[in-house]
This record gives sequence, structure tokens and C-alpha cells, in this order.
Amino acid sequence: MNLPQHATRLAPLAAALAALLALTACANVPNPFGGAAAAAPAGAEAPAAAPAVAATLPEVPTAAPAARTAVLNSTYAIDGAIMPVMRGQQLTETRADMRRNDGVLSFDNRLLRSFAGDTRSSDITRLDRKLVWTQNIAKKTYTECPLTGCPRAAQPQQPDKPKPEQPARPSEPSCPLVLKKNDLKVLATGERKAISAFNSERFQINWVMELEDPQGRRNSNRVQLDLWTTPEVGAVKEVQAITQAFQARHAAAVSAGGEHPLGKYLPKEVMGSMGALLRNLGGSNAKTMAAWGNELKKVRGYPMAMTLSWTADGNACGDDASAARGNTSAPSVGSLLGGLMGDSKPAGGAAAGGALLSYSYEVKTLDVKAVSDGWFMPDAGFQRTP
Repeated sequence: MNLPQHATRLAPLAAALAALLALTACANVPNPFGGAAAAAPAGAEAPAAAPAVAATLPEVPTAAPAARTAVLNSTYAIDGAIMPVMRGQQLTETRADMRRNDGVLSFDNRLLRSFAGDTRSSDITRLDRKLVWTQNIAKKTYTECPLTGCPRAAQPQQPDKPKPEQPARPSEPSCPLVLKKNDLKVLATGERKAISAFNSERFQINWVMELEDPQGRRNSNRVQLDLWTTPEVGAVKEVQAITQAFQARHAAAVSAGGEHPLGKYLPKEVMGSMGALLRNLGGSNAKTMAAWGNELKKVRGYPMAMTLSWTADGNACGDDASAARGNTSAPSVGSLLGGLMGDSKPAGGAAAGGALLSYSYEVKTLDVKAVSDGWFMPDAGFQRTP
């Protein structure tokens, strides 16, 4: 039931985001992102279609020599309280031992579009060669790395500096939080509709987590994931079999550990942005993971569309003076969203009632067809760079 991960290069764009956020924090200029996005109501449809983007996805070649390949064309959108609206198109071709991802990203914000430049991306994973090629479409170049990633460049050595004395024992948070509720439930709604000509039914995954401080005040996090799935028959079944074969081989090749249950549905960028929530607030506990995995078995079929909304509210530790200095066990909104924003600190927090993170995804076409073997090599005319 796993979905292909987005291949968009969000990490380089985080620098542009950080620069714009710093600009609005230090200068008397309006926030170019226009404030927080309102939380979507339960069961809401995916965001409205994005404006047309200049760049488009490539045509998949079918000339011989070719082999049967799972081909998935999808769209997605990421938004949130401190996030600009990002919309993407994704084209993924998968065989049991290789995969190619091509994507294009667009921004609703004009200023951010000027910072981002050419947002086309392309990468090819070859398990048979134990290599990953990442292509720079604008420059017509590509890099070659092992499956586990290229080694980082050595940093110049800095003169040794005296290290400050460390306390014998780490200080305890002056406002400790206790986990009071951590429930994940799956609801089969019985609703049905056609998505891209596939009959689909709706499942709703609701996760509620509450923390309480010594004064009885609580913080609450709510994650709602609406899934529309279609029966695994015909082309869907074949696509699923090919995808699962690739993912199993990839996990074995890179010695990947167990996947988080929600990782079956969400791309790595979204999982990364929720990483602090999942780690610090009960999601990494082995017993919790096993219980969630069992609950998620209630979801039937292959995901054709999904909408996620993560909201948070409460005032636990809000009046504690030490909490203002960071001496609390509660992670900040900035740290919870650190997966998408890198190490930057947002200029402001989430607006009351706004979603910290919103994500939507929809399959546009799904098929198994002959794709040229050469499609899983760097594009003709591209030069390799170190």
C-alpha cells in the first residue's frame, strides 16, 4: 500500500524560505506569505486546482528495448500556518530493481517563485547498479551517488577551543508534560466516489494526542488523514506488486529499519515535518507503533487520494516563566515543523485555529506499460558533475 516518495528538491528551497522569513522578521515589511492558512473542515475535499505552471512533466518513451513498468502520475499540495502554498506534479516509473521520479513544483506566492527558479527535478534509483543519479534539468548535469547517499565533503578543521564545563547532570525541565491521551483510530465511512475513473471508498484516520502540565493545563494535537482507496485488482494490483517489490529490495539494500505506520501513506517531506511530533509525543514507542499498525490494517485498498490536516491548541506551560526561556519538555511549533524548514526559526508561530500542516495528494493516472530501458539512465546530453 506504500506510495512513491516525492522527488521534489525541497531542501534547497528551505534556504529561500529562511531568507524571506528573516527579511520579514528584521525589516518593517509585510509577510510575503500572507499569514496562516485556515484549517480544512473534516472530510473537506483537496485544495482547488493549482494555477498552471510553466514547466511540465516529460513524456515517457516507449521505444524498444522496453519492459513492463508501473507508471503513476500524481499531484500534491503542501500548506500550513507558516508555510507558503506548494503544489507539485509527480511522474514515477517503477520496476522491481529501478525507479525514476520526475517532478515539477509551483508556488502561489510570486516572490517565492522568483527565488525558487527552475523547480523541475529528476532522480533515478538503480538497485541493480547500487546507484542514484540526481539530475539538474536546468543545467543539464547529473550527480552519481551510492544508494545510501554521497559522502559529505570534509569540513576544514577549526582550531581547538576550550569547551565549557558541562553540568554533571542535565537539568530537568521546570514544566514537565505528561502524556494523557494518545489514540489513533480508523473509521470506514462507507462513502464512495470515482477518482480518476477508479471506484474508491473513504477511510478516515484520526490521531489525538494530549499532554498535561503540573497545573492541569493541556496541549492537544490532532491529525486527521482522509484516504480514498480503490480495490487492488487489475492494473492497480500489478502496480502495487511492482511497487512493493521495489520498496522491499530498496529497504534491504540500504539496511533501512522498520517504517513508521503512517509512512505507508505520507511522503518523506511530510513525515519529516512531523518527525518531532512522532518522536517526542509517543509515536516512536514500539508498543504504540505495533498498536497503530494493527489499527491501520482496517484500511483496505490502494490509496488514490488523501488529505491530511494537523492542528494543535492548548496552553500547557503557557504561564510558566521558565517556559519562555525554553526550559520545558514541550517542543515548539518551530521544532515540530523543522523537517521542512531545516534549522531556521520561523518569524512567528501558528495562528490560532490554523493548521500547522496541510497535505493533499491525488493519483491522476495509473497503468502498467512498456517503458524504454534508456529512460532509467541519465538523459542524453547531460554531463556528470562531481
